[in-house]
Amino acid sequence: MKHLISGLALAAAFALGDLPLATAADQTARTVLTIRPIHAERQTWTDSVAAGGWVAAWSEASIATEIGDYRIEDLAVDVGDSVRKGDVVARLADDQLRAAVAAGEAALDSARAAYELAQSDARRAELLGPSGGQSKRELEAALIAERVAAANVAAAEAELETRRLRLAKATLVAPDDGVISARPAVLGAVASAGTELYRLVRQNRVEWRAEVAADAAARLTRGMAATLTENGISLSIGVVRLVGPTLNAASGRATVYVDLPATGELRPGAYFAGHIDTGQQEVLTLPESAVLLKDGTSFVFALDPKGTVKRLSVTTGARHDGRIAVVSGLSPDVAVAESGVAFLFDGAAVAIAAEEVKP
Repeated sequence: MKHLISGLALAAAFALGDLPLATAADQTARTVLTIRPIHAERQTWTDSVAAGGWVAAWSEASIATEIGDYRIEDLAVDVGDSVRKGDVVARLADDQLRAAVAAGEAALDSARAAYELAQSDARRAELLGPSGGQSKRELEAALIAERVAAANVAAAEAELETRRLRLAKATLVAPDDGVISARPAVLGAVASAGTELYRLVRQNRVEWRAEVAADAAARLTRGMAATLTENGISLSIGVVRLVGPTLNAASGRATVYVDLPATGELRPGAYFAGHIDTGQQEVLTLPESAVLLKDGTSFVFALDPKGTVKRLSVTTGARHDGRIAVVSGLSPDVAVAESGVAFLFDGAAVAIAAEEVKP
């Protein structure tokens, strides 16, 4: 019975707080966070401008008919096919055109024969003129007939050349090297003059039309390297060809034209985010774990040798390989908490680890 009473009394003493010293000490040991100190490190980073935009053809060519009312007889290539300059891509029905050329050749032969006869008559008139065998009027008429016959030959030659050119235009060829990107033509359709049969990505060359903030456009120049990314992975590296001289009226952003390698991996119509490298600069950096983002503001916790922390507001910049650039608000000689910042507050008591974690 005595042991039971003693046990109950001891339990009551704990419950009523009759043992405050040991309990308070244990509770303090459990709530103080051990913090490892770290100093911001200066590193050389490549400065860049964030960008995003669509991949588009550098230049397109339209392959269209120049003569009208002829049936499309053959379509030699399709979308995705690579062509060389001068390759035949389509043919129009040319039976009427060939007949017209044949008629033109016959007309030229007739005109040449008439010219030869006129020449003969003119030479004869010149020979008979001095002897009185031909009057002056007859001589002039013979010479004029010769000139008319010569003009008829020239006209027949021009007409034949026109018909041959029309026949040649029935065969459509690629105007440049490249890849067929569209084929609106339909086999067997009767095409009018100017009907587009194909669209060609010239030289299979594409570009990234990236939009950047207006203030960042002034930092960009021709020849800078640009990187396209997808899910954080670099896909391609291009070179800035042109910085647009005007801003987009809707977005207020500038367009930068970036030449991309002609590998065929990046196709027109795809959207990519990325960045454009503008050079290198020295920046003050901390591990991302040392920075607390709260209500749109970034904070770090400076360590006091007395065992407390002070919350400092800082301005941060780019992130790279798990580190973040500190633009302002922190001196390199100030030690800050390396991690655990989500559990800290201004004036919180902490235990400082003996060794600093090297960045």
